[in-house]
Formats: sequence, structure tokens, C-alpha cells
Amino acid sequence: MPSPIPDDLLLLIRCPSCGQRFKVGEDLRDRTVECGGCEHRFKIDDEVIVRGRKFYPSEHKSHELNRFPRIPLLGGQASIGLQPVRYSSMPDPAVLEPATPQRIIAGIIGVAGMAMMSLLLMFGASRGGALDGMVITNRLLMAGFVSILGTLLLVYANPRARMKALGVGLAMSLALLLLPFFFKTGSVPLGSRMAGAPGTSAPVRSAPVQEPGEDSATLALRARIGTAPLVAEIQKLALEGSGKQAVGLWFRDLGESNRFLVRNYILRVTDADPASHYYPRDGGDYLLVVTGIRKSLTELAELTSALGRTEKIYTDLSVIEVRVRNEIFIEGLIEKLSKKDDPAFYDLNRRELESIDLDRVRRAVQRLADAEPKLYRADISRKLISLLGQEGLDFKGNICSALAVWSELPGPASEAALIVVKELVAKGEAVPPEIVSLMVKERNTGIIPILDELWFKNPMAWESLYADLGQPVEDTVIRRFPDTSGTVRYSAVRILGRVGGSHSLPVLTAAMTDKDSELKVLIEQSTKSIAARLGE
Repeated sequence: MPSPIPDDLLLLIRCPSCGQRFKVGEDLRDRTVECGGCEHRFKIDDEVIVRGRKFYPSEHKSHELNRFPRIPLLGGQASIGLQPVRYSSMPDPAVLEPATPQRIIAGIIGVAGMAMMSLLLMFGASRGGALDGMVITNRLLMAGFVSILGTLLLVYANPRARMKALGVGLAMSLALLLLPFFFKTGSVPLGSRMAGAPGTSAPVRSAPVQEPGEDSATLALRARIGTAPLVAEIQKLALEGSGKQAVGLWFRDLGESNRFLVRNYILRVTDADPASHYYPRDGGDYLLVVTGIRKSLTELAELTSALGRTEKIYTDLSVIEVRVRNEIFIEGLIEKLSKKDDPAFYDLNRRELESIDLDRVRRAVQRLADAEPKLYRADISRKLISLLGQEGLDFKGNICSALAVWSELPGPASEAALIVVKELVAKGEAVPPEIVSLMVKERNTGIIPILDELWFKNPMAWESLYADLGQPVEDTVIRRFPDTSGTVRYSAVRILGRVGGSHSLPVLTAAMTDKDSELKVLIEQSTKSIAARLGE
């Protein structure tokens, strides 16, 4: 029977000249052929035919070859007197093969989905969060759906350990289902505690409740403003007994693109709770419920004057009506703001300092710090000092750099800077050198104790500013001198050489006993400098 494989009918030959191998048909045996590689002519006989060693079934005794037959092997009869060996069935190939990318991705999606849902249930349940107003039942439905889906994905992703994956999935599901019972903030439906949901263009309002002794005009105004969320917030703070209060800011003509900028400004200047948020009203107006503050309506009205015109203060409603000037949110042309030889430069940057946008204020401060104080010096200096006293600004070093240029009379600027430095030291935060430089420039000796501590910790950074204060620091350095060593003592000797007087000479002379040759050279130089200054 001819072989069904065509290659079995070919002869494998080798050229005796170049050794190149070819396959030719059986009909060319004993005939002369020409090599295609070197064009050598030779006769096909047994000398050029390459023969491979053949083997037949059952010749190789290997148990591994039993895996490949197309017909299952028949178990032979057991030999008399011998117990046959019984082998277990072949394992599932899914247990032996490596995990596929689909299973790995499924496992990642399952765990990540449950983790994201847990974060949403914890942080989105706060007032103003993504789940604010969603009842616990709905939160449990969300958690249950994600739990089932995540558990199924974990079981599918782990074919070798399905029971272990099921146990892990059930544990994570249990933890996920318990979260809504611990994070219950904002689980009251919005319709029962507020007049409209934030972010909706047509809020659904509940009927206003008339307070005792309230006339129809006040009731109509309450309905127009939609004070239900404000009333609910006031009642909530009263039950908590924290002493804080909630106030409503009724913004008229406020552009939608500017509302978050206004909200950030109110939170910054009032230190209000971040849960304060907007409720849209008819005609493009907004009601901002500012909660967790301790300021009165009058104080809050003064702060909102930077946004526009205060129309009226409704004491009975705890609402302030503000007509917003949207033109204050438009920055001037950068060409005029940067052109220092233009008279409009000073006026435009002075106005930029009054902006509620901190980025615009920062840029204006940087421009004024590099400009010559020609116009509006008193106004700009007064505004810079006011900015230095505000909380939440992270560019007070730039403000002090500008004050070093624009401050007319020494005193107010350095006193404001001293308050800032004391607050930073109390909080353990880094002190910008520009703030200290302003006080050194105005010779404010109140900075000496703080600067002495800063210099003792990092003499190379603060030595120059410390010495710039002049003779008033001599006594402080002399008292500190016995505790100094190494680079701190080197720095102390150099400072005494610059500012020291007759009181410094005995201290330096006593330090000459030190074996450090470099220190002795510094002491000699400082002594000569002091003697020359004293005229000796």
C-alpha cells in the first residue's frame, strides 16, 4: 500500500562536492543529476543517498508514548499472583494550564469593582456627595449587585481554587453590605429635607412652611427663594448644639461658570463646612446654603461685598440677597497687565489684587514685586498687608517680596509678617525666607528669637539674614555661643565678626583655646573686624 504522505516517496540525497541536501523522486535512482548549488554532476546511488534510522511501534519502551494513541489502550489481564496497579483518572486540563488573560482581567475587574463600590458607599454618602439623598435600601441594592458580580468574577478567575475564591468573595460581599449601616449620612431622601436637588435646572420645591407670626409677603418670599434646605440645615445644627449656624446667600445674576469660584471664596473667608452647596432657582439665580459658620449676617454681608452689591439682608429668613457683578471675573489684557511703562499697569494690577480668584492675585503680586512703586503705592501696600493676613494663601512669601518694594513706612508690613511667622512656627511648617527678609529690612527685632532658632537648626540658610539685623543680635548670639559646635560655631564667629562689639571680644578670645585651626583663623579675622569697627 503506497504511503499517504508524499515525502515518504522521495529520496534524500547529498551532493558529494558541496554537501548540499536535496529530495528527488525514486525514478532518478541510478541516473546522473546536476547539483543546484555547485553544478557538480554525480550519479544517484547508495553512496549519495542519506538514510535515517527507522524505528517501529513498541521499539521504544516509554510510558510517555501511551498518551498519544488514537485508540485507547486495552488493559491486559493481571498476571497470576500479582496485584495490578490502579492509577487515578487524568486531571482536568483547566487545572494544569496557566491562567488565561481573560480570567486575570475578570479577577481584577471583580476586586476593583467591589473596592470602588466600598469607597463610594463610604465617601459618597456624605452631605453633598454622590449618594446624598439615597435611602439605605437602594444603597444595599447597589452593594448586593456589585457583590454578586464580583464574587462570580472571582470564581471564574480562579479555576484551580474555586472554593477559596468563593470564600474570599463572600467575605468581601459581607463587608460591602455592612457599609450602608455604618455610613448613613445623607440617607434621608432629598425631597423630604430640601427644596431642590443641586445641579437640576428645574428643582422640585416643597410647599413652604409658614412660621408663627409670618405674614403672606414673607411666606411668598420664602417660596420664591426656596428656603427649605436652609431651614433643614438650621434645624440640624440646632439639634447638634455645636453653636454653629447656617446662612443662605441668594445670588442674583450669577453666571453658571463662576459659581464654583464664588463658592470657594465663601468657604475660604468664612471657614465654612465644605458640605455647603448650591440650589438652583428660577431666573438663573442660586441659593448657596453656607453651613458651619460662626459669623453674623452683617459680617457675612461685608465679605460678600467683593462679589457685587448687597441688595438686602432678610434677618427673619437668615438670607442675604447679593446682586453679582460678573465683570469682576474677567481678567484684564495680559499685554496691559505686564507692560510696566504703561500708566494703566498699576491701576489694573491694583484691581487684580481685589479678585477672588487666587491665581489672578498671585500673578498680580509677582508682577508688582518686580515693578517700581510709582503710582497707588499706599493702596497697593495696604492691600498686600491685607492679603498677608488672610488664611488659605500659599504664596505669602511672594506677598512679602512685593511688600519689601511697596511698603512706605516700616512697621505695619513687618508686624503682619511677624504674625504669619509665629503661626507657621506653631504649626511646624517651613518659614519662607522672603517673610523674614521683609522683617529684617524693616529692622523688626521681634523676629530675633524665632530667627535664632531657625539659624541654630540650619546656620548656612539663615546666617546672612541673621547678621543683617545688625547689633541687636549680638547678645543673643553670645548667649547661644557656648552651645554651638562645628558649622554652627563657625557661623556664630562670622556673625559676631560682622555685628559684634566690645562684648564679643572676650567670647572670641576664650574660644581661641580650641584646637580647630580653621576656627582659629575665623576668630582672628572676626577679632580684627571688631577692633577696626571699635577704632582700636
